[in-house]
Amino acid sequence: MVTQQNNLFRKKALENLSSPERLDRVMTVIQPMHWLSLAALGSLVATAVIWSIVGRIPIAVSGQGVLVYPSKVVSLQAPASGRILAMNINVGDYVKKGQVLAIIDQAELQSQLQQQRAKLAQLQSQNYSSNLLQGQRKLEEKRAIAQQRLNLQQRLQQAISLTPILRNRGLSSLQVQQQNLLQSRAIAVSMISPQRKIYEGLQKLQAEGGISQQNLLEQQQTYLDAVKKVSDIDAQLKQLDVQQVEIEKTYRENFSQINDFQSQLQELDANEKTKIEQDFDTTSNRQNQIQEVKQNIAQLQVQLNQNSQIISDYNGRVLEISTSFGQIVSPASSIAVIQAEEPSAKLMGLTFFSVGDGKKIHEGMKVQITPSTVERERFGGIVGTVTHVSAFPVTKEGALNAIGNAEVVQSLMAPGPQIQVEAELQPDDSTFSGYKWSSSKGVDMKISSGTTTSVRVTTEERSPISFIFPFLKSLTGVN
Repeated sequence: MVTQQNNLFRKKALENLSSPERLDRVMTVIQPMHWLSLAALGSLVATAVIWSIVGRIPIAVSGQGVLVYPSKVVSLQAPASGRILAMNINVGDYVKKGQVLAIIDQAELQSQLQQQRAKLAQLQSQNYSSNLLQGQRKLEEKRAIAQQRLNLQQRLQQAISLTPILRNRGLSSLQVQQQNLLQSRAIAVSMISPQRKIYEGLQKLQAEGGISQQNLLEQQQTYLDAVKKVSDIDAQLKQLDVQQVEIEKTYRENFSQINDFQSQLQELDANEKTKIEQDFDTTSNRQNQIQEVKQNIAQLQVQLNQNSQIISDYNGRVLEISTSFGQIVSPASSIAVIQAEEPSAKLMGLTFFSVGDGKKIHEGMKVQITPSTVERERFGGIVGTVTHVSAFPVTKEGALNAIGNAEVVQSLMAPGPQIQVEAELQPDDSTFSGYKWSSSKGVDMKISSGTTTSVRVTTEERSPISFIFPFLKSLTGVN
């Protein structure tokens, strides 16, 4: 047995162990080169201890969500009374702005519209006939006025050209006659005195019986004829004065006639202008009547379109229908309820968490929202901020009101109560998507409403040592 144990060690080793030759040497416990490794190890341990105390590890909770636009619930009301002729929507349908949701019978408005259209056709027919007759009448009147104007202008021109000629010729003729009569009168006057002397001499002779009574009477007649001739010439001269007055009168009358012709031409122009204005007024009145009826038709058409159609003013989903086909509705009565999207609102994240995780979330916490079509490991998530946390668990009906799609709600909400969290996405114009990403520029695609997401919310940051010694957290108060 002893022999077997001795064979376990080399003979030389046993000899060195038993020999006292090296008892005076210092025994080396650690080699010098090993001190560097020991110092490095100590530094690592110290660093780990310090990091475990001052370092922070984020604690996050995860949930499933969807990107949506904020919405509001609005009631669609009937614009007027009438019978429902058609309902084009069902509960759960997605409707767009401008879509016709229902049709209301507006028989009275349609009757008024037909009457106005018939009146318009009648007025247009009357206007066509009136324009035709008016055109013919205007053509005839234009021809008649042109002929009257031509006649007046010719007479005016004749009067203007002949009046001074006739006056001058008349006055010249009177002047010649007057000169001739004055010459004749001078001769006749010169004959009176000799004839009177002869007559007076014959009177003496006849008294003496030298001549007969007959001779005396003949001489008396000759004398009287000479006197009468002067008187006749004077009468003729006076008649020339009368003729001169007549010529001047005729001259003035001709000038008056010229003025009359000019007045008639002016009156003709004025009448023509008046008729043109009257025709214009008549045509304008007819056109105004037609235009008024057209405006009535347009207003009735607009009113009919507004009152006969219930049109959605929003994009959204139908939550409730309050009426049915054939039902009579009154103005402002509710037809349907729509969860309307707000077009000016920004896209937001709507996420559902378990109650345990959701109660750890508060407004202002940072979130990472990763669309289901994006790899989180490669692109990270869209950075956002919590804006609202529901105080109580949300029902599936409430989630449906917010999302509007039952299948999406079913896929997002896990069994059991859920807390609904709303988050605002942080914009970034430098990325293609328009949002800031946590670890990259994000994907080269636009993010749209209805995209499902996985969401992580950092609820707290803990020191590593607190995981090893949980009681240190309560003692130090470090969160």
